[in-house]
Amino acid sequence: MENAFESSPSMEDDEQLMRKVAVGSRPAFSSLYDRFAGPLYSLALKMLANEAEAQDLLQEVFLSIWSKAATFQAEKGSAFAWVVSHLRNRAIDRLRSRRRRGELVEAFAPELEPSGSAVTSSAQNCELSERGRHVRSAMEQLSEEQRQVLRMAFFEGLTQVEIAEKLEEPLGTIKARAHRGMARLRATLRFLHE
Repeated sequence: MENAFESSPSMEDDEQLMRKVAVGSRPAFSSLYDRFAGPLYSLALKMLANEAEAQDLLQEVFLSIWSKAATFQAEKGSAFAWVVSHLRNRAIDRLRSRRRRGELVEAFAPELEPSGSAVTSSAQNCELSERGRHVRSAMEQLSEEQRQVLRMAFFEGLTQVEIAEKLEEPLGTIKARAHRGMARLRATLRFLHE
């Protein structure tokens, strides 16, 4: 017979559940999911304004909870606040990635937007080819690490958090490489157009 003083997962507080998740308890993880999924999805949807992205983000956050629950420290705040901060940071990374991709398309690929003519003139083709050559040349002047981060961000659509996880590097390192790479890319492209 079960001890009457043992608490069931439904009676445990979030911090107790988080400690159990940290040691691999699937029932505790399931209880946290049941408690947090609704409010987290609402927040993700509000931030991203896209149902599919909000669902993807929710899945990412729960995968992160499963793998990083041991890093939770109750003395620094509640389990819910800790999870919300993970969601918020990942949502912000997604929004920044979305903005960067938009800026890149706007700056280097205006030809993708519909135009009045379906036929591109040879002068336009020449200009597009020249622009592509300039971008490739500027990319080659970056360090391999900077090129890798920018390719993953712009062409694979990964967030900085995803890049850090994929490359097994600290997030700060990835952010620094992206920042320095973009700054150098802008400077090189500006120089090439002068």
